[in-house]
Amino acid sequence: MNTRKFRVNWQSATLLVLFCLAIALRVFLAYQNWPLPNSDEGTMGLIGMHIRQGKHPVIYYDQDYMGVLQAYLGAVFFTLFGRSVFTLRLGMVTLFVGFLLSMYLLIRQLYARRFALFIVAIFSFGSAAMLSRQLIAIGGYPETVFFATLSLALGLRLALTTPDGELWQRARRYGLFFLWGITVSLGIWSNTLILPWVACSSLLLLFSWRELIFKAAMVAVIAGLLVGGAPLIVYNIHAPIHHDTISVLLSQLGHAPLTLHTLKAQFQNTFTISLPIMSGSPICYKSEYSFLQYWGFGNYWHSYCATTNSIWSTGFIILTATATGMACWTLAKHFFPLHLHTLSAKERSVLIINCARLILILGIVATILPYLRSSSVLSGPGQNARYLIGVWIGLPALVWPLWSGANYYIRTVATHPAGLPGKIGAAFCLSSLALLLFISMYGSYRTLLQVPVAQEAMHNEQELIQSLQSHKLHHLYADYWICYRINFEMGPSVNCASAHYEYPRRRVFDYSNNKYAPYLKAVLSDPYATYLLNQNNKVALLAVEKKFKNEHFSYQIYSVIPELLAVQPIKHT
Repeated sequence: MNTRKFRVNWQSATLLVLFCLAIALRVFLAYQNWPLPNSDEGTMGLIGMHIRQGKHPVIYYDQDYMGVLQAYLGAVFFTLFGRSVFTLRLGMVTLFVGFLLSMYLLIRQLYARRFALFIVAIFSFGSAAMLSRQLIAIGGYPETVFFATLSLALGLRLALTTPDGELWQRARRYGLFFLWGITVSLGIWSNTLILPWVACSSLLLLFSWRELIFKAAMVAVIAGLLVGGAPLIVYNIHAPIHHDTISVLLSQLGHAPLTLHTLKAQFQNTFTISLPIMSGSPICYKSEYSFLQYWGFGNYWHSYCATTNSIWSTGFIILTATATGMACWTLAKHFFPLHLHTLSAKERSVLIINCARLILILGIVATILPYLRSSSVLSGPGQNARYLIGVWIGLPALVWPLWSGANYYIRTVATHPAGLPGKIGAAFCLSSLALLLFISMYGSYRTLLQVPVAQEAMHNEQELIQSLQSHKLHHLYADYWICYRINFEMGPSVNCASAHYEYPRRRVFDYSNNKYAPYLKAVLSDPYATYLLNQNNKVALLAVEKKFKNEHFSYQIYSVIPELLAVQPIKHT
């Protein structure tokens, strides 16, 4: 039997099993309605519903800057399996599979195939925070890591291979350049969080500069950018003044004062809260809006979390420094002192691979630094940790020193009598790798424990929907975080407008947080629209009662579910 053939088949089988496990875990969680659906996701579902009806929106409603690829995928699954939160999330599973495959292709080129399998194993599982970002359809986050990783894999492939004289080889390379352009522009359309990684991927294209300049490969790149960026281009051509993508993004840039106190708070929040949450810590995460159950069910933050997360971030920084040092040392060993000469194929490969490893680390830094200096890390370091999702792409570069160290010590022990330092080094590297895999699997285990709570939450949601249907309510005012869940889950039969009573500052209802203007218009035009209010919000209840009395409307108040009251005007016939 051919040993190599057996090895390839074994590795391919392992990869297939890991993909099946990853898909099964996420489909199961999505089917169980984990994590808790919210109105941002409801808005994405509403867009998908409108796409299925024949409309073609290209930007998330009322935001002017984020693409709706998730809604288009959702519309496909709505057609196949019907409209639901579960079918909407099947599109998210599809995007995650794309990310996992792209990660495997990238790491197999950049490091080693077995290491790529190990990375796939880690990402097949994950903490509740990671899994929730992979499943909830609130726009842009899975696309960011998918398109960024794919663009890096394509850029690295182009850098490591050279064009030859055969026509089909040249055509294939032009196809890869074209695909790189599509990938990058789709990523920018989906979410501008990808921009640091677009810059990093572009650095890889510099290794193909001769083709870009002298062989018209730049034409293929530009064509890809135009095709993939068509939705964003079309939107901005027709966008009203100050609603174009660049103006909106510039208006949202938070400014934090550059003071010692602010810097201390930003560093502390980034490295004791945000970074550990988003990079896979399974035990400590929190959200500033606990009612959203943002990272799963529960708010897992304890007195020891600042300490454990500090240890986590310290390890993250040490691995970053080690990986950087290893790549720089390899480059120095091969190319110092510098002297001009034509690189051999081996030297070129060493240069590209180690530069690419440094580029992954650069991408992590370029993701963290803007976040660290933003106002988001001050206002909500728990919930806003999602802006660090890009660090996933560079995590393999940080794990590589442990894998490389384990291989080195194992080879040393196998060929020479091992001293105590060698045994300690081997044990440390192997146990660290095992710990990382265990942490990822443990995070998934803790997530699965939340399934009964997710089922109970969805049961309560169905009770609300059935109650609204039984009372034949079609036009509603409610809090945003209730409203757009209802709009999606109940479909066109109900129009709900977001209404928030501002007290004590203005003492009026605010209708500004409405994503879809036609629904607001329909509800405002109905004088008999019903208000859904939290039973504990006595101030808002009194305001609604006063409104109906001033309009000489009779009304009734009843409970739709234990937490919500309906204030419904009565039509006199």
